[in-house]
Amino acid sequence: MNFGIQLSSGLRVDELQRQFASYFPYLRLHFFLTPETDEFNARAVPTPGTYSLKTVGLTHEAMLEIYDGMTVRQLESMMKEQFGLTAQVFRHSGTIWLETTMTDDWTLYQQNEHGRELSITPDGEGSADFDLTRGEN
Repeated sequence: MNFGIQLSSGLRVDELQRQFASYFPYLRLHFFLTPETDEFNARAVPTPGTYSLKTVGLTHEAMLEIYDGMTVRQLESMMKEQFGLTAQVFRHSGTIWLETTMTDDWTLYQQNEHGRELSITPDGEGSADFDLTRGEN
């Protein structure tokens, strides 16, 4: 599967995340501000979804071409080198989202399938996303 996402200065982070998740529902793409260094800082906090891509570092508008045989490392490197965006892929695992740093050489397809497998409940259904209300009514 190949698809493209048009990266523009006015596109919000959450809009890009939704487009990415429509192809890879068990993966999340988070963006980080890294003004001091090009290295990913594990303690960094993902940027809010309301930020524009320009705010998080987009250097120019272009089509982001993604295919399911691309590795996580390739996607993250392309985002940084070609577009100036510091991105990190997270994979769904049961009820939490994990960084994929130990499996960055897996393809997006493999990551997504592994997330799907880890999210299957005993009744055979996929787990629901987080219930942030935690029982509050």
